[in-house]
Amino acid sequence: MVRLVAVLGIVAAIVFGVMLGMREYGKGLKTEAEQARTRHQVVATLTGNVTTPRLSVAGAAVGHAQATWVAPNGTVRAGVIEVSPNRNAGETVRIWTDDKGVITPRPQDRETTVVAALTVGTGIPLAATAILALLVTCTRLLNQRRARRVWEAQWTVVEPMWRINGR
Repeated sequence: MVRLVAVLGIVAAIVFGVMLGMREYGKGLKTEAEQARTRHQVVATLTGNVTTPRLSVAGAAVGHAQATWVAPNGTVRAGVIEVSPNRNAGETVRIWTDDKGVITPRPQDRETTVVAALTVGTGIPLAATAILALLVTCTRLLNQRRARRVWEAQWTVVEPMWRINGR
């Protein structure tokens, strides 16, 4: 019975995982479209030298430098941007901005959308499988323990008679 419940639970988790994975993919596509519409790549000119480089979250060396750029709405903007450490003042780099010229992260790409959907779609069935396998294992151990106790109790009744008859 427990195995049947576990199998049905895994099947339900697979269906649920696929549905949530598809939903996550749809949300990702909407995010991609929204960000593609509102984020723009512009050219920034470095007006200062790069600071001492540090490691980014991804592990790459990055520095910061003063730069100027023209926002999509035509206004000239200035600020500090992240650049690779081998850049010098006067060089140009590409950055992402919103409609007003405020620096933003690059738009979400299809790879990120697919990975998020696959993570949700496979994570739920895998987690459910692990939990249900643990449930089946624990139930089995408890049943084996109970069976051993019953066998020992029955043996204590039969063993004295077996000894007497076995002489």
